[in-house]
Amino acid sequence: MTFKYHIGFLSSWARRLRDLNLRRGIRDILWQMDAFSWIQLFLVVAVFLAFLIAPLVAITFRALEAGLKWFHFIFTDPFYFGLQLSYSSDFPFISFGGVRGTLVTFVGADLALVRGYDFGVIPNSIAVAVATTVMSSLVGFCLAFIFARYSFPLREPLRIALLAPLLSTPFVGAIGLKRMIMADGLLNAILYDQLHLIPFRVELTDFAAMIFVQILLFYPIVFLNVYTAIVNIDPTMEEQAENLGASGFTLFRNVTLPLATPGLEAGALLVFILSLEDLGTPIVFVGTLAQKVLTFQTFQRMFTPAGYISEEATALSLLLLALSVLTFVAIRKYVSLRRYAMLTKGGIWRPRTRRLGSVAAVLVYLLCFLVVFAALLPHVGVTLLAFAGQWGKGVLPDYFTFANFVQIFADRYTFQSMMNSVLYSAAATLIIVLLGVSAAYLVSRKRIFGMSMLDTLVTMPIAIPGIVVATGLFLIFLPTPISPIATAAPLLIMSYTIRKFPFTVRSVFSGLEQTDKAMDEAAVSVGASRTMAFARITIPLVLMNVLAGSMLSFIYSMSEVSTSIVIGAANPPTAPMTFKMYEKYYALGGGMFPAAAMGVVLMIVQLLMIVGANVLLRKRATPLIGI
Repeated sequence: MTFKYHIGFLSSWARRLRDLNLRRGIRDILWQMDAFSWIQLFLVVAVFLAFLIAPLVAITFRALEAGLKWFHFIFTDPFYFGLQLSYSSDFPFISFGGVRGTLVTFVGADLALVRGYDFGVIPNSIAVAVATTVMSSLVGFCLAFIFARYSFPLREPLRIALLAPLLSTPFVGAIGLKRMIMADGLLNAILYDQLHLIPFRVELTDFAAMIFVQILLFYPIVFLNVYTAIVNIDPTMEEQAENLGASGFTLFRNVTLPLATPGLEAGALLVFILSLEDLGTPIVFVGTLAQKVLTFQTFQRMFTPAGYISEEATALSLLLLALSVLTFVAIRKYVSLRRYAMLTKGGIWRPRTRRLGSVAAVLVYLLCFLVVFAALLPHVGVTLLAFAGQWGKGVLPDYFTFANFVQIFADRYTFQSMMNSVLYSAAATLIIVLLGVSAAYLVSRKRIFGMSMLDTLVTMPIAIPGIVVATGLFLIFLPTPISPIATAAPLLIMSYTIRKFPFTVRSVFSGLEQTDKAMDEAAVSVGASRTMAFARITIPLVLMNVLAGSMLSFIYSMSEVSTSIVIGAANPPTAPMTFKMYEKYYALGGGMFPAAAMGVVLMIVQLLMIVGANVLLRKRATPLIGI
């Protein structure tokens, strides 16, 4: 009886406590959420439900609707999954079968073709993404540690030069780099013909070329995230470790590396997903094994002969989505399970730096020169192609001309595609600013139930490949008045809005976190409504963050490849410039030079916007491409 009485007593108190917490939660919601906040929340959630969640659900149901036949076909067909695992009694007891291709093939006596192995479409996609992530992380982390921990002449100019790949997309970069890494390209002319540093010409093709392009274009993502993580480390943490006897590699392994790990993981995660969703590079290297990846196969099998979305494409899209989301969730979960906190009193400190010795400085300059030289190859290549009238087997074009630029501005459809990109990107940026500021404000200021889910929702597009979004939008909106067959404009604007939303949100959120909430509360306490406090106090305080984030959203919308090509193909007259570049380079053939000219125009726009964003942002926020 006594036992039952205690159980009943405890259950009664548990119910009372639960009811108390529920009432307290409801009271907090009613106190913090006014009518304006509810409108903000409704608009953000409605847009994401309509143009992200609904398309993803449509892909899932369409892929599962056909049963498991397509998944069974994909995982049993050697084209998609050629890798076979077998066991043996001899060391190493495990062997892989179904591996095709060779790493290096020699042609004649003086040419080596570096290709890569073919495991099938699905393992190929994972292998390329893993190789790109590992190498980009290695290069980015080493450079970030050097620039964050050591002081030497020309450090800032070199650091800016190392970020040059941010001015190029994989599509534009691959166009330029392809010419540089050919047997008769600039690299072989320097290393083989002039300096005689290699015994034969080396040409990168197939997966080797794809990985090389992605490493050169994605390592700055890791560099920026790790650099910021290291310079934000409280110096007293390392000083305390030194007082306890740690130094050199022991200090780096036990203190510096763990505290910089969140930056490294954030950068590596972004690189993995960007590599997995890359469609531009396989398009440039079409005709090689580089086309045996999930993105290109999904794109190639998108439509049936009758014009409908194929079941095979939806199954491939679901696999691509699953790979991206699982990676995103796994790494975010891994980060959340570990402690990286620094016990500090707050304030601003000067990062710990040491001057390099003469020998070390020479090695650093040599490393930076090699990386900058390699990083600029795509830009050099696409610029030379843009001004080339004809390019045979020579290192440089046969002659230079402005005719390619005259052609793209004189051709009505090409010029219209460039104007379309500007218009769509501007419209998407406007929506992003209106909704992104609201989302960042709610997540930062409204500490109530559900805001963490909102944060996850507006950050999730980072983990969603563009071709998956495009496939889902087709499935949902093909039979509606905003069908892409009628005009590509509405869906392109909304796809840009969803895909580039996190850049503005993270920028504004960072600014809000550095702004004291007491200023908003002070305005409310003297009679201002929360809406007025938001408009007249909060927005002016983070205006630079809003402008910087919107500039980045604009330039990344301009350079969007996958959704632009897939949705733009439904109605070419209303397609953006990246679709026109693809059409000239790939679909029409023989249009490499005009496509490169359009790439140069795109890089100039990106340069102007990135410089503007950095001037506005300065030290106000952490890297905008972090998570």
